[in-house]
Amino acid sequence: MQLKKGEIITLKIEKLAFGGQGIGKWEGRVCFVNDVVPGDTVEASLTKIKPKRLEARLTKVVESSELRVAPKCKHFEKCGGCVWQFLSYEDQLKFKEEQVRETLQHLGGFSGDEVREILGCAKPWHYRNKMEFSFGMEEEKVMLGLHLPKRRYDVFDLEECYLCAPVAAEIVTKVRDWANEQKLVVFDNHHQDGLLRNLIIREGKNTGELMVNLETSENSFPCVDSFRELFKGDERITSLIWSTVMQRRGTPTYREYTTLAGRGAIFEEMNLPTGESLKFKIAPDAFFQPNTHQAEKLYAEALQAADLTGGEIVYDLYCGTGTIGLFCAHQAARVVGIEINKNAILNARENAERNNIKNAEFFVGDTGKALKEHELPKPDVIIVDPPRAGLQGDIPEQVASLGAKRIVYVSCNPATLTRDLKIFTQNNYQLEYVQPVDMFPHTYHIENVAVLILQ
Repeated sequence: MQLKKGEIITLKIEKLAFGGQGIGKWEGRVCFVNDVVPGDTVEASLTKIKPKRLEARLTKVVESSELRVAPKCKHFEKCGGCVWQFLSYEDQLKFKEEQVRETLQHLGGFSGDEVREILGCAKPWHYRNKMEFSFGMEEEKVMLGLHLPKRRYDVFDLEECYLCAPVAAEIVTKVRDWANEQKLVVFDNHHQDGLLRNLIIREGKNTGELMVNLETSENSFPCVDSFRELFKGDERITSLIWSTVMQRRGTPTYREYTTLAGRGAIFEEMNLPTGESLKFKIAPDAFFQPNTHQAEKLYAEALQAADLTGGEIVYDLYCGTGTIGLFCAHQAARVVGIEINKNAILNARENAERNNIKNAEFFVGDTGKALKEHELPKPDVIIVDPPRAGLQGDIPEQVASLGAKRIVYVSCNPATLTRDLKIFTQNNYQLEYVQPVDMFPHTYHIENVAVLILQ
């Protein structure tokens, strides 16, 4: 039978793939469909047709799965923020753990027994410490909220959100009403004109500190004092920031920050397994793990995986702002961090100084080049936390050649993790275990900590 795009097929969804799509079979071919739950019988419109694989867009749920639950948020159907609210949190965890196991088996040839039970989030709602809301225009009305799925420029007016602190929706409403009262214009990416760009809200989950950051273009902003007055007397807000985004084609984007009230940064604390805590300064442009409490679990797992006794040399590669390395510093002789982002390294050094950590040093550089260029002591433990693309080029072989007794691999992508684990096992390392950690409930994202032992 010759299939055509747009043709409607009926199939039953069997499971979920990494990336959130449902998988079913039609006439012997695997078919991927968005917005479905295992057990659903659906009608779907074909969007891609290949000899062994189909992709389709959901048009109708013919028979709902017993696994379906009512979404908590009123915006779920039109919001691109979280895609799995129609599954119970327990089922989300089950499917994520299965996806890690299946990825290791199918892409890496591992048994899958290496995968431990996933660590879930004790509080799977209101967990994010940072949310970025976008401005949009509908005729002459300013809108402020989140993007529609796969719609880069289209936003909807947000009234509630269960990913971030409840105060965020209140602030969004207040800023949206103010922008309409002031008759402000939203920045237009096509014409590179207008003013309002984004509203970013950051929260210290352990400190309670709150930052409100209004991003505008570099065009004139005559009502900045009015924006400041909007939050006058609100003692919840620790830091009120105005960010000017300077963006021109062919040149790097530059941001200039003006503190309108309070401090120019907020502080957050992260708890160590020992009961001690580390303090971090979060500037408007600083990276910080979006789920503070679950990041504490993730880093504690990395620390446990490192199996430190106090005398080890630890490499923290792709170290970012140095958080994992600083978690390890109190149980190691020396920590060496390498990161290509200069600002991240400056933050890492500040974080070490702020927490009175003397045995951690951080270098700016590409990981592969830095390992060759710097005269560094031989590592006992290597921790890697690369971007989604994993370890590029010959870096897995380079890392393996250093001969560390243990490699701890922190990854946000099961596929590239599996690819790299396979390379390590071909270079005298054995995979001990993989510990999934759910950092982002109600999404398909999965973090993992993998441990490799030198043979």
